[in-house]
Amino acid sequence: MKANNMIENISKEEAKHMVELLKKKSILVKNFSDKLEKYRTSGDRETYNKKFKELLEKEEIKVYGKKIE
Repeated sequence: MKANNMIENISKEEAKHMVELLKKKSILVKNFSDKLEKYRTSGDRETYNKKFKELLEKEEIKVYGKKIE
């Protein structure tokens, strides 16, 4: 039920903003996902998560000039 309450408590504007962020980040991830493949296939979640965050931040700065929300 918590998920339903969360969905009900956001405005249409907030939902639209969240969707736009997800779209932007999805495109950015496509730019560097190949660099994560060896960690994903080896099952090294800790390194994968660390590298993912690092690469996403670098890509955001490269594309948008700053880290996006």
